[in-house]
Amino acid sequence: CSFRSVYNCLIHFYKRMHLINSIISSRSMKSVLKLQTIKVLQRSTCNYSTTSTVPLMYDDYNTTTVDSLTPILVCHGMLGSRANWTSIAKQIHKSTGRRVITVDARNHGDSPHTPSMTYPLMAEDLARLAEDMKLGTVSLVGHSMGGRAVMLAALNKLLDIEKLVVVDISPLNQEFDVTSSNEWNMEHYFHCLKAVNFNQTLSISQARKDADNQLSVRIKDAGLRAWLLMNMRQDPKTREIGWRINIDGIHSSFKESIAVFPPISSTFSNPTLFIGGSESDYIPVADHEEIRESFPTAQFVYVPGAGHWVHSQKPKEVIQLATNFL
Repeated sequence: CSFRSVYNCLIHFYKRMHLINSIISSRSMKSVLKLQTIKVLQRSTCNYSTTSTVPLMYDDYNTTTVDSLTPILVCHGMLGSRANWTSIAKQIHKSTGRRVITVDARNHGDSPHTPSMTYPLMAEDLARLAEDMKLGTVSLVGHSMGGRAVMLAALNKLLDIEKLVVVDISPLNQEFDVTSSNEWNMEHYFHCLKAVNFNQTLSISQARKDADNQLSVRIKDAGLRAWLLMNMRQDPKTREIGWRINIDGIHSSFKESIAVFPPISSTFSNPTLFIGGSESDYIPVADHEEIRESFPTAQFVYVPGAGHWVHSQKPKEVIQLATNFL
């Protein structure tokens, strides 16, 4: 994620984790979660032939698919990965019969690292993925950075898109200062992550604890550190411990290319749903009319009690909204 308040973007999830527990403990959520195990049929990349796009890593939920239904491509937010959407993807696939593909964006998860990271490139990555997988018409779902990537793919007509779901992000740019005196800004996080010195003599679990100790000097919230440390990994071949994400690539692209949505003059007239959190300010009500200039059929729904991490804080509600719309 990015934009006006990076601290709120990251910290909301941990301040409200009890909401997820309360939902899961409810009878209605238990019924949603009574799902058979769904096999991930493919965890793979696509063999792209162009130099501008990269082979995105993805998980393909395609066990009980109804062939006549449009498949769904799901895109995560900044510093996230396709794993953030695993549970929701499984539930949507099981309950609707739709094929669901969750994707790692470039420089994230297990997708390749590149020096360039812009919304046009990320949108083209999705288009190539759909082309190489021969998906045909698709519906797109994206959160935060991923939401902007799917919006641009729709506006630039890069894919044949049936419907669009955008989770807690607007195409309209907001003013913010990434170098303010407030320690909770994106520059702070980038510098903290870059400053970690991984001890290669330790096991991965010990190295994680050591990295947590290093981060704790400047990041006091343990939950937030744990979320950032989800991006640690040990290379299966070299056994080197480091960051899974491309910190340098994301950092160098952030202010000019990720925090700013490119100018647009086209429109996407197919059904579009914006799902926001009632406690988030990423889709201001005042922006609705201007958003509809680019997305004329846009509907807006705000999930009560949710912040920026709507799908993590209120999974049941997001699943219901998405499945009803799609």
